Amino acid sequence: MTKINIKEFEVTRNKNRGINKEWTLCEYYGIHREKHDGIPYNEGSDIEINGMNISVKSPGASLMSGGYCIGCKTFEGIWRRYRKNTHSDTFVFITHDFDAYFMDIDEFSKFIHKFATLAHESSCHRGDLKIRFRDNKAMVKYLEEKVA
Repeated sequence: MTKINIKEFEVTRNKNRGINKEWTLCEYYGIHREKHDGIPYNEGSDIEINGMNISVKSPGASLMSGGYCIGCKTFEGIWRRYRKNTHSDTFVFITHDFDAYFMDIDEFSKFIHKFATLAHESSCHRGDLKIRFRDNKAMVKYLEEKVA
């Protein structure tokens, strides 16, 4: 696992904090975005650069939309579907302080299992099950210990 701080590239153009985190990492790489692409997790990655297919996550983010989890009844079932079908090979978790932690799929799996929970989409999105990241200080402590 590696870590960089991208605060100096901070983007605040969108009301969605997760999209702003993604765009901030884009700016770090010299990519300027004005609108969210919304590419499904199994067809592309949030950022594709330098041979990396990067999925960007932040506190409170969902692993994938509940609509992709139809038929899955457990955390493990959803995780297995995501892992099997994800286009990404690099996973970046960006904290509120804009520390970006880069992980491979195995590191990301451990992180998911420790700091994500099973949740429901809102009723306007059919209430499907999904995996969602919590937002707590223990996550940052865990990530800091892994990069040390």
